[in-house]
Amino acid sequence: MDTIEYSSRDKELANKIKAISDEAKPEDCYTCIKCTNGCPANKIFEGFAPHKIQVAAHMGFVEDLIESGILWYCMNCLTCQTRCPMNTSPVQTISSLTNIAVNRGIAPPKVFTEMIRAVKANGAIIQPREAQTTDFDFLTREDLELPARGIKDPEKFQEALKIVGADQVLEIKKAEEEK
Repeated sequence: MDTIEYSSRDKELANKIKAISDEAKPEDCYTCIKCTNGCPANKIFEGFAPHKIQVAAHMGFVEDLIESGILWYCMNCLTCQTRCPMNTSPVQTISSLTNIAVNRGIAPPKVFTEMIRAVKANGAIIQPREAQTTDFDFLTREDLELPARGIKDPEKFQEALKIVGADQVLEIKKAEEEK
């Protein structure tokens, strides 16, 4: 992964992060690095460091963060938020920045939109599979007397997805693919 070059400082956009989430509080981060040390994405993706994102956001280097694509590595596990002694929330800062990116028409990576499509169609990223016994017999949820999976109220579910911007992300990706 390339190093982010911080070139464009925009304090107004940094304030927009605060407007989206009052939990983000990038200005309170004193870089103790507890968030980054506990971050599973940091262990997988070299260069992903929630504390650095907090500092860059506070300094107003939002454009560079959005354009770098690094924000999409966040797993939204909330580890950074729970580990922070200052009660800042790097995950909220990252979510705010990804929302800003989508509002600007910047599409997330393909895998992200594929997950949205799966959730929109089926209510889950991965469809349930049959379980296999040690005798190599296959059992369904019904065989195991598990409740049926699925969307209880498809209309409400689709409306909720629309509210959180799933359709907007898919439209951006579709326009990008048509280019």
